[in-house]
Amino acid sequence: MAGTDAGELDYGSYPAGTIGFYSWNVPENRAHGDDVIAYIFDTTPAALAAGEPIETLIGRVDEADRRRVAKAIHTAIVTGERYEAQYTIRHANGRVLRISANGCCLRDSHGTPSIYTGTATIMTGEVGATAEDPLEVHCRAALGLATKRRQSLAARYLSSALNVLGVQA
Repeated sequence: MAGTDAGELDYGSYPAGTIGFYSWNVPENRAHGDDVIAYIFDTTPAALAAGEPIETLIGRVDEADRRRVAKAIHTAIVTGERYEAQYTIRHANGRVLRISANGCCLRDSHGTPSIYTGTATIMTGEVGATAEDPLEVHCRAALGLATKRRQSLAARYLSSALNVLGVQA
């Protein structure tokens, strides 16, 4: 997918459980991310490679969630606490994604907020769908990898973890 224009991406290419990675240079206000982040935020990998202002990305969060997400990010910058949030993004073509994101703001040697880094995970793309448990999403994604790589012991443990969560593996 590298180098693919976000407008050409198909949701099926990034199913629930897909994780995107981002970093944001706070002093320069330039956010960067991989192709999954470009897809999630309905932008292009080239725009993220150049560095998007964080306001552009937050502006793509659904209006009902935007203020809460912006406040959580601000709190993480000011306090150094970790950030976790679930929110909805609506693409220009009508596609709706539920996202689970986390991150933290790293500080330079003077204690000044410097690099904010984290992940965003696609939870579901169905309009009106209820948010899935992020732990379940990650366990299912890891189970898929373990199964694909024929790592049976890891697959058994992940299946057990899903059973503890009360879901079928």
